Amino acid sequence: MYLYLRRSQRQSGMMSTKVIFALDARIDLAPEEKQLMQLYKLGSLTVYSSENAKKHAGAVAGNLATGNLWGTAKAAVSAGMMALSLRCTLDSLTRGQHIECNDMSELLAAESAIVEACNTAKAYLQAAQTFNGQEEVYEI
Repeated sequence: MYLYLRRSQRQSGMMSTKVIFALDARIDLAPEEKQLMQLYKLGSLTVYSSENAKKHAGAVAGNLATGNLWGTAKAAVSAGMMALSLRCTLDSLTRGQHIECNDMSELLAAESAIVEACNTAKAYLQAAQTFNGQEEVYEI
């Protein structure tokens, strides 16, 4: 598995120039890794969720907890907003993912989460290769 990361930035706004930080991330899997990822359904594994997605997810849970019709309606709106927020999965990384953040700390957190999740996915794929009936011997 190879992870490709590219950082960039751009200016936003007409009157006041604001810096928007961007990260392009993509993973390249070997053919056997692709097969294992499909077999164990790891593609939908969430690698990164933006702050907005987390905020809306919390709002969904809070609104559903009220147990009334108005709370359910608000939960549906929050769920829609959560779907529009950035959520990064292993499948989306294989296609390539573009992430934009208003501050550098959020971008670095996203980058760190992606690297950590890819390391975890790699460990899953390596463990998946050991389910072949072969016996391992440990001296204790």
